[in-house]
Order: sequence, then structure tokens, then C-alpha cells
Amino acid sequence: MIKLFSLAAKRIFSSAYYKSNLSLGRAVKPLFINFPITYLCNSRCVMCAIWKKYNSAFGEIERKPQDELKLKDIADFVKNNKGFLSDLKSIGLTGGEAFLRDDIVEIIRAIHQELPWVDLGVQTNGLLPDLIKEKIVEVLKFYPNFKIAVSLDGLDVVHDRMRGINGAYEKAMQTIRYAKELGLTGITCGMTLTVDNFDRIQEVAQKVESLGCEFSCFFAEKSEYFGNKQGNRAFSAQQLNTISGQLEKFRHHYFMDNLRLQISGTAKRTLPCYSGYTSYVINPYGDILPCILAEDSFGNIRQGLFMDIVSSDSSWQIRKKLKTCKCWCQCEVSTSAIVMPFDVLKWFLKSKDKKKIANAFNKKILLNRL
Repeated sequence: MIKLFSLAAKRIFSSAYYKSNLSLGRAVKPLFINFPITYLCNSRCVMCAIWKKYNSAFGEIERKPQDELKLKDIADFVKNNKGFLSDLKSIGLTGGEAFLRDDIVEIIRAIHQELPWVDLGVQTNGLLPDLIKEKIVEVLKFYPNFKIAVSLDGLDVVHDRMRGINGAYEKAMQTIRYAKELGLTGITCGMTLTVDNFDRIQEVAQKVESLGCEFSCFFAEKSEYFGNKQGNRAFSAQQLNTISGQLEKFRHHYFMDNLRLQISGTAKRTLPCYSGYTSYVINPYGDILPCILAEDSFGNIRQGLFMDIVSSDSSWQIRKKLKTCKCWCQCEVSTSAIVMPFDVLKWFLKSKDKKKIANAFNKKILLNRL
């Protein structure tokens, strides 16, 4: 408990720095980067259409795989912006399916060589277990703290249907087994909730926890990034009630408990959004975005220094739009909560499960993986 309050105090102190600079219109060094390095995807998810982006059967292809950043582009970015990235805590590589990049090991190596203090991890669908194992072995030779997150949307055929691939569940399980055999720790499994799996939260959580991995669940989102701006089928009131009930088990988890509270109408989002200020998304073409849900681009990493791009007058116009954002997207909520933990502290003080929250924190679930 003392450790929890000690770190919370440090975060609250640093949050004053970010809040004051934001109010004064001063750019700060980023803390988090979410980096989809390709839109190539070998899954056929029902809740996401990234896999359609390069398939002409679904419409005109605006950009091609050849337009994605090359290894040199990424290496030059981290080298040329090393000073501005000196406060960076983590870079999450994702896709599409990040392991479809033949040069993923070299991308990780290039980032780690220039930014050795930064945590690096890859989000994967786990559909290529043998290839993923091979790449992990190569990465561990120079970066032993490497992490992965494996998507898991149900057990057995439920996951297969969600991912649109027969055998997807067993392949994801094999990827997790390989990762554990290789000594990876802190493996996370995220569950995307839709009308097809909303009632499976607890069984997936139990499976994930039995594997020694960390579980979280979240609603499917809609955006240009996901290629599904029309959105997914809406939940009925009864389905939302079922989700809320299943989330009762996770009162110790800031993100999922607040998802429950918002579903039930007990609470609304009060956490300020720091996306596009302390955290950014860089898409496969090098466009710098506030988050995975926003379309406005600050600029492109191929066209200038990161600091200059995110300090421009136009960048502040984009940030103004985010002030009214009330989303509860895990990627963005987690980074904002770490930067501005007042909302987390308020939630903690109101909670009846303080001991369990403290235990979760000691397992690096609470403030490192909100």
C-alpha cells in the first residue's frame, strides 16, 4: 500500500508539469508511441477491417504496402529525434500483423540501439506461432526485456469466428506457450468485445490467468485506422447489462471497472485526454496522429523533426478538438491515466477493494497496465 501511494505521489507531482505546459501551449517530450508498422494482416476479424485495406475486392486501394515506412525511415526517425524522445517510456509495435514485416527484428534492433531505455513490445494475433518464435529468439539476443501481447477473443471456435480463421485459437495458444518457454514475462491478452462474444469475459479471463498472463477486455472501436468507420453492431441493453455483470470481477482494474461503471450509468469519464500530447500514434506511412481513433495528422516523420511537427500552430488546433473526447479506448485511457493519475487516485479512494488493487499494483497491473 505504501509503495502504491509513493508512486502515485510521484506521478501526481509530474502531472503538474504536463498540465501546466499543456495549458500554456508548450509541447513536451512524448512518453508513449503506438506504432502500427504495417497494415498487412493475415486475420479476417469480424470487428476490424484493416485486413481489407490492401484488398481491391473491397474498393479502391488508396495506399499500397510499398508506401509503408522502410527500415531506413524508422531508423532515421529514432536517430534524428533521439533528443526529443529522451523521456519516452514505451513504443508498442502493432499492425495489421506486425510479424508480417520481414524486417521486424531489424526494426526492433534499430529502435533499441538508439533508445535502449525504452520498453518495446509487439501486439500480435498469434496466427504464425513458429515464425513468431523464430523472431522472438532473434530479438532476445540483443533485447531480453522484449514483451508481446496476444489477442484472445474467446475460447476455441468463438475465437476462430471472431478472427475469421479456422484454428486461430490453437495458434494463439501455441504462440503464448512458445513465448513462455522462451522466458518472456508480462505477456498480456486483450479481448475485443462484440455482440458475438460479450458473454464470454470470465471464461477467457480464467484461461488467460491460468496461463500466467494478464487479461483485459474492451469494446471494439470504429475509426479510419480500423477501416470500419461505419462501426460494429450495437449492443442491446440486455447485452450491456451482461457485460457489466461479468466485469464485477474486475473492480481492482482501473480500466475495466470504469468501463463497468460507464455501462451501468454510474459514472462518466472525467479523465482528461493527453493523446496527441504525451502519446502519439505513428501509422505505417509515417503520419503522426493523436490516437488510433483520430484522423487528423500532425504531419509526417519523413518531412521534418518530430518536435517541430507537434509544436506547430496547426497541431494545437488538433489538440483543441480532443478536449471534448469521452472515449474509453484502452490504448489512450491507459497512457492518459499514467500521465494524469488524479482520476485513478479518486477511483482508488472510492473503491471497496483497496487491498486487491494494491495486490494488482504489486503485480504491475494497475499503473503500468491500466
